[in-house]
Amino acid sequence: MAGANRKTLNLVIEYLKFRNAHKHSYMKYYYFKRIIWYITGERDPVNIRAIFQRLLDEKVIHKQQLYRGKKKMGLRYYFNPYEKIFQ
Repeated sequence: MAGANRKTLNLVIEYLKFRNAHKHSYMKYYYFKRIIWYITGERDPVNIRAIFQRLLDEKVIHKQQLYRGKKKMGLRYYFNPYEKIFQ
């Protein structure tokens, strides 16, 4: 399964819903990368990132910059398939 086509995106979304990923709050990219790798069998990191980027573009996954004081710490991502407001 190569590329970020609609079938692949739907498969990833349904699997993340099945795993209840929306209940885990904000997580690192690594978590989503491993899940996409497991579901699709895709080994190329460029294709995995393309799938992840499409999910970000469609606002299924939201990102947030973390701070400690004024210093940037890193990005975390939240899977939100149901469009709930999450604080």
